[in-house]
Amino acid sequence: MPQKKRLKQIEKQQSVRQKEKKQEKTRVEKKLGSVDLPDLSNDELMDHLGGMRAITPTAVAIQFNIKVGIAKRLLEDLRRNKVVDLVSKSHNLRVYALTRS
Repeated sequence: MPQKKRLKQIEKQQSVRQKEKKQEKTRVEKKLGSVDLPDLSNDELMDHLGGMRAITPTAVAIQFNIKVGIAKRLLEDLRRNKVVDLVSKSHNLRVYALTRS
């Protein structure tokens, strides 16, 4: 026959359950919000890109103070809109140039 739990054991179980409930409440989900990209038709953006010898995601990220992943998406959108051309590509680097028009 199982023995009765002592008062100390019951109190300890209750405190553990309360701590678990508090931890569940304090957990915050990571939210990946959409980040505003610079306007694609912005003349300032085109001036900065025109002044660069080689347009790379890293250079764009440094120039506009954005993350490299966002700079990659920006350059890919510009490529789709025929603003920049993909000049060279390797497994870890893409180099773009402005289209001549």
